[in-house]
Amino acid sequence: MNSIKKNLQVFLRSLLDGLVACCAHGALEERAERFVRLFENQISEKSRILDLGGGWGFYDKPLRERGHEHLVLDVVKPGYQKAPVVVYDGAKIPFPDQSFDVTLLVTMLHHVTDPESLLGEVRRVTRHKVIVVEDLYHHKLGRFWTILRDRLLNLELLDHPHQFRKQEEWTAFFLDQGFEQESFRKIYTWLAGFRILNGLYVFNKKGSAWRGAADVGI
Repeated sequence: MNSIKKNLQVFLRSLLDGLVACCAHGALEERAERFVRLFENQISEKSRILDLGGGWGFYDKPLRERGHEHLVLDVVKPGYQKAPVVVYDGAKIPFPDQSFDVTLLVTMLHHVTDPESLLGEVRRVTRHKVIVVEDLYHHKLGRFWTILRDRLLNLELLDHPHQFRKQEEWTAFFLDQGFEQESFRKIYTWLAGFRILNGLYVFNKKGSAWRGAADVGI
């Protein structure tokens, strides 16, 4: 049974990669560019950025065009890649302490089984800021729809974590993990005909002396 389940997961992932390559890459490129425009003034020039869970690597081009160094780290190697991907085991991030100026977490934390442990690793390897994009909801029905939509868009039809949270819950979570919120912004995006409420958070690592020129609340 486990082998059948594993084979099905591999098939669905391969199918998703194919759909992205043939149909969805343009929309995902535009989406990445849109988010980068929203936070680009809140990070320092020529930052070293870790794109954790960055998968296909759609943030590579917009970040490198702005002079940043960008590295994608994920637990799988996608069949379709806009940038090279470093694969790791999902536990210890394979880089020394304070290796990156910024860590980018785009719609990936809700897929993590143990987000507290992951954030501990993020705090270890990050010097200054963590930028988070997460899907948000307001009530129980909204949570149900968010999970269903996420399963459909990612072809995750089997067991998979869906640890979605409300806006204020993400803020409290990062506060508990040693970060302070610099700014927050709600933004609606569209994927495959679905209208999605996203939250764009910029968190600063407590104890970090650096502040960007535009570190103000949105």
